[in-house]
Amino acid sequence: MKNKSNATNKERYGRGPIARKVIAAYRQHLAQKVINMADWREAKMNAESLQTSVISNSKLSEYDPLHWLYVFGQNQLSILVEQILVIPALRKLAYAYENAEDEYLPSGPPMSPLTYSYFFSWSTFDLCSSGAKKESFCTIVTDLCKFQKVDEGLTSLFETMQASRMGIYRHEGVSGKFVLLRELITNQEIKAISPAGYLGVQGEIWFARVLPPPIQSEVLDYSVVFTTPYVLGRYIPERGFYPLVENEWLAYFSRTLPKIKAETRELAYGLLMKYGLSRNYWNEYIFLSYRNYQNDMILLQGFPDIRASLPHADLA
Repeated sequence: MKNKSNATNKERYGRGPIARKVIAAYRQHLAQKVINMADWREAKMNAESLQTSVISNSKLSEYDPLHWLYVFGQNQLSILVEQILVIPALRKLAYAYENAEDEYLPSGPPMSPLTYSYFFSWSTFDLCSSGAKKESFCTIVTDLCKFQKVDEGLTSLFETMQASRMGIYRHEGVSGKFVLLRELITNQEIKAISPAGYLGVQGEIWFARVLPPPIQSEVLDYSVVFTTPYVLGRYIPERGFYPLVENEWLAYFSRTLPKIKAETRELAYGLLMKYGLSRNYWNEYIFLSYRNYQNDMILLQGFPDIRASLPHADLA
């Protein structure tokens, strides 16, 4: 009975040590009898300033309903993460985030091939603490929200976003406004909208974060390509960029997945796509493989484990 109680308390007060420290700091703040009004005013002003950066309801209404949900979730998460970044327990994660931001200057081409939507998703959902719990900014915010008894619909949306990862997909065609995708390795077939506007060509290989509907609904029976699609390929002299490289990516996975300890090939693939072989694995790949872009998609050339195939790699 005691073990069950302890497990319940841990679930209620945070799934990992960082979240529990953040919640403990929050509880201590609530327990203080004397409130520094200067600190309170500063925190309130900061929160109001951050709220002004959230897309207005009128702007959100212009989005597809599913995309609307995730844009809303992204903006709420941005505010909450900004609020907790200064907490000492998050120092290591915040430092890793700041280093990556300084290194890759995420903003989208032509300044950087790392788009804001990609980098936000990586830094909030995939960047995590070391150890078994793998806490991210999103898991910590979600645990704090649950402790504060925030609306379950919002925390459920956060959990769906946290479970997401990048994936590599074969373009299987277009049906109306939807792109039909098949994920390599898992072979999962997905019908999705592409808010960036790029519908692509059958046979292309896409690198993207695809978010499923967070609720079961007859209306929301599709997914959303949350990031601007990265179209993968290789450069062939006299032919230019060649995007039909499914077999080459399958060969990459055959070389790489055995390096990851997992019970199945599919599980190893999922871990690789979420965490890479190192913290900045996929950031570095995008940065070094950038070839060209247009407003609704970005071209990447080469493969992560063949340095000579990457156009911006230092081969010295």
